[in-house]
Amino acid sequence: MNQCSVSFLIDCSGSMKGNAETITMMVDLLSRAIERSGAKTEVLGFSTNAWNGGKPYRRWMSKGRKKHPGRPNEIDHRIFKDADTTWRHANRSIMALLKLDLYREGIDGEAVHWACQRLLSQPSQRKLLYVISDGCPMDSATNLANDDYYLDNHLQHVLSQYAKQGVEICGLGINLDLSQLYPQYLIADLHKGLDNHFLDDFIFSLRVKRR
Repeated sequence: MNQCSVSFLIDCSGSMKGNAETITMMVDLLSRAIERSGAKTEVLGFSTNAWNGGKPYRRWMSKGRKKHPGRPNEIDHRIFKDADTTWRHANRSIMALLKLDLYREGIDGEAVHWACQRLLSQPSQRKLLYVISDGCPMDSATNLANDDYYLDNHLQHVLSQYAKQGVEICGLGINLDLSQLYPQYLIADLHKGLDNHFLDDFIFSLRVKRR
């Protein structure tokens, strides 16, 4: 695991609230274990600053609803643990994932772009990103202002862009198969808890892929 950086990017959308406690425990456990193997870890989260678009959406409405406005909402990207902070010193910060008022809507493509940029800035040779989510990107204001697949298509573009740059991205589905979004994926069936089956799958996903 030397010369390796692993980032966990957590979808802090409203539908994830019910699993916040287990997901917090998961990333806390995995970050600690990975760090002990010699790798760098980050714990990141993404949401929006408001439901239903907030101020950007109201500005778009007041200016005549121009076509193709892009994202009429404010993104909220959070760092719960950065790569240079040890698990021991970040443990309490990771627990901030339990603050349910953080959980609103999810704009995945921009969050993946942000997390990958952070990974690419690190000197490690191998860079892995686990996107922990329970479904497709969802922001009601963006969906109303654009076509139905705007956010999905943007996420696919970002995934392709960073795969070409060598970032290994895996969709970690919470009680869900994310294979339609992520070529590499894992399923965490939290109805069964963090069992050995999931942990074995996760450890296997860390292995270097032979080309």
